[in-house]
Amino acid sequence: MSILLQTTGDTAFSLLPLLRGVGLVLAIAALALFFKPLLVGIFRALVLVVHPRLSKDQLAARRNMRNAKVLQRMTNSSSGNASLTAELRAMAARS
Repeated sequence: MSILLQTTGDTAFSLLPLLRGVGLVLAIAALALFFKPLLVGIFRALVLVVHPRLSKDQLAARRNMRNAKVLQRMTNSSSGNASLTAELRAMAARS
């Protein structure tokens, strides 16, 4: 009977650090859930520090450059068809 009590006692003693670790993980998870909006805001601020957003003017310039490249590519691909080339040039002049 004493052997059974010794093994049970050892098991209870070895479970205590395990329960303490699980409790610590649960406490950290609860704090992370509680402060999630704050942590997300801090993360977004750090992302903006590393990679700032482009201004509206920069976005418009990038869009215009991309459109001009697309029209140029279309014009180059349709160089055999004169009417299509003229129509593409007219579209490019309007934008």
